[in-house]
Amino acid sequence: MTRLINLQQPDYLEERGLQHQQLNDPDSFQDILNKYWPWHYDPSQMTSIKHLLLADLKWKSVTPFTKTISSVTSQQLISPLGLALSNFDTDLARASLEILDSTVEIVAGDVLLDTDLDPIFVDRFRMGRYPVTNAQYERFVKDTNHPPPADWRNEDPKLDGRFSPNFGDHPVSNVTCTDAEAYADWIGGRLPSFEEWERAARGDDARTFPWGNEIDKPRCNTAEAGVGNTTPVGTFPDGISPFGCYDLLGNVWEWSSTWYDENQTFRIVRGGAWYYNHDHASCSSYDFFSRDYSEFVIGFRVAFD
Repeated sequence: MTRLINLQQPDYLEERGLQHQQLNDPDSFQDILNKYWPWHYDPSQMTSIKHLLLADLKWKSVTPFTKTISSVTSQQLISPLGLALSNFDTDLARASLEILDSTVEIVAGDVLLDTDLDPIFVDRFRMGRYPVTNAQYERFVKDTNHPPPADWRNEDPKLDGRFSPNFGDHPVSNVTCTDAEAYADWIGGRLPSFEEWERAARGDDARTFPWGNEIDKPRCNTAEAGVGNTTPVGTFPDGISPFGCYDLLGNVWEWSSTWYDENQTFRIVRGGAWYYNHDHASCSSYDFFSRDYSEFVIGFRVAFD
């Protein structure tokens, strides 16, 4: 179960003296996951998860997200996975990327589309469990020499062309639709269509949000949450979709493969972003931008056939 890492909580794992045998005992391992592991758990990733849990990444008890009342703190922006992705230990970064590369199966079925709720059949596909993150995008940039996002520029040559330290598990932004398609092609996927994105968000019914029809507590990173920035992916477990996707609403708009206009100039984006209020973040909400436009609130996730 995913919750925001609260770095001000007591009870560090390292202070408790976590031992290898605790991770090898099934009951102890499950207790540790319940208390400290903030992302989706997949048994196939057990080796990577154990490697991360044994590292000094400021692991503390996770707590649900609470609305930011005054100024945002680093504790709301930096998670242990973010620390791992900026660590000199390449094995930690590799383990973290395995977590972020997780996908979910979206089974074939009708999606009740838009506000009219017209049923449209969508075939089976797979979808990124999380939006593409800075660390994943940096891997692509290094492998292909693709230009990095504009906000990665830095006067320090050691930092130029890299994401901000400890922000590796934040969704990448400032990418055009062309950039997003290049990444998706490189990784063997594609951008989801308008209908596919909504199928992943809504599931089989006419829900307004991935979690249901009410906004009873912070369930996604929109302006109402008060963060004023992107958050680590998986911060809002109560906003998970019926199929298991995180951050479909808020954080960053997500490029789709669907054109808005007949002249094929503008592409549709879905889901809203941290800078926008909740009126722009629902299963039916969308906006559109020029295919070659980039902004600090636009990112993407990948679909796979």
